[in-house]
Amino acid sequence: MLLRQDGEGDTVAGGIPFSHHDFDRPYDVIVVGGGAAGIGAAIGAKQAAPSSRVLIVESEGCLGGAATHRGVLSYCGLYSVEPEPRRAVGTIWTEIHSRLVSEGAASELPDRIVAYVQNVDPEGLKLVLDDITTSYGIEVLLHCSVVAGERVDDRLTTVEVQERRGRRKIAGKAFVDCSGDGDLAYHCGASTRYGNHGNVNMGSLSTRFGGLAHANPTSSMWRDAILAAKAANPELKKTIPRNVGVLIKLPRSGDICTYMASAMYDATDSASISTAERHGRMQAKVYLDILRKLPGHENMYLVSTGPNFGTRESRHINSRYQLSEADIVGGRSFDDAVAVGAWYMEWHDGSKEDWPILFKAPPEGTFEIPLRCLHGVDTPNLFCAGRCADGDQAASSAIRVMGTALATGQAAGTAAALHSLTGCDPDPQEVRSMLLEHGALLDRHGLIKAVEVEECRGLNLTHHEALKGH
Repeated sequence: MLLRQDGEGDTVAGGIPFSHHDFDRPYDVIVVGGGAAGIGAAIGAKQAAPSSRVLIVESEGCLGGAATHRGVLSYCGLYSVEPEPRRAVGTIWTEIHSRLVSEGAASELPDRIVAYVQNVDPEGLKLVLDDITTSYGIEVLLHCSVVAGERVDDRLTTVEVQERRGRRKIAGKAFVDCSGDGDLAYHCGASTRYGNHGNVNMGSLSTRFGGLAHANPTSSMWRDAILAAKAANPELKKTIPRNVGVLIKLPRSGDICTYMASAMYDATDSASISTAERHGRMQAKVYLDILRKLPGHENMYLVSTGPNFGTRESRHINSRYQLSEADIVGGRSFDDAVAVGAWYMEWHDGSKEDWPILFKAPPEGTFEIPLRCLHGVDTPNLFCAGRCADGDQAASSAIRVMGTALATGQAAGTAAALHSLTGCDPDPQEVRSMLLEHGALLDRHGLIKAVEVEECRGLNLTHHEALKGH
């Protein structure tokens, strides 16, 4: 049903206006990817330059990225990795979180799994992100993939997208690659690389199981059942190498979401992804058959997978600085720090038989992220955030998570907007000043306590006990 609102164009019944994109004028900032990093980048750009024209180009049918396309329901990186958590992401998350709480799509307090996270309802998140982008005046173009670009000298001037009617060229002044796979940079001729030394963090397929509202499953219970099944049938070691994963219990349904089905694949290669997707769904069915034999699991069933495989790493944009494990372990401070990272160096090792997960916490539970690792090395008006930001193997495994992606996105979007105004590299101190003005947290030593630990929901485990099972 269409509703006519005089002077405002056509609107759908929900009140969101049909977009009348003016592609004849260049956008000030074009953001590719509408996940946590892309949302942060678009908001950051509008905060830095409220009158700027900002466009998000998203290949899927909704915003939200891994949370809505890949079944990743926990925002990691919002709180420091330590027994007494401190807030690591500022008011950009507060605004999103408050809207989620009002929609019943998130709890007011953090959830406690391996560390402190915020679980979200993906359908609620879709609605909140539609609303928040509309309120900021951010234009959104869904179902569009970047396939090419044009450069003048060392600058990106135009992106070419594939949409339902064919291909379209869209001009911009500054660009932010938040695609997760470095798609914008790669297709537009900027310098990228696949993983680090050809190695990438293994991906996992989100799997949601129902029929467990009264079962009260635990990671150790599932691990013991899987190990017993492998002992009885050694061939299962090849079929389902992983023995356990994080279990997230959804509050309304009691369903369990987990990430045991995993695969090594190249997320830039459709043939490789296709094999992984099919194999991942097969793994989910095998896990289901094993776990149904547990007491209270007789009515367990598969609610959903994915829908897309959860890629942890593919392309990185070669930037002006590569964040390193030594930087994180050494607690290095940067003059151009524009975000605080707050997650483990978390490596999912697909080279070993049981696909172990290796966790290494940063000192004091946080680390600093400089603007230079979000700024393309050979393209002055190209910035990046989220998974494709520049880090070595260990560092990239820590900066990729959604909470940190939101913060790096805000920083990259702010820098891109300032670049669009002058055509020059933004002054890092001006970027920092602008971020602080809009509530970003940049000083990892000055973070405040988030919440009393005993108030947090979730598993009542110490860090050692939680990590031992995963």
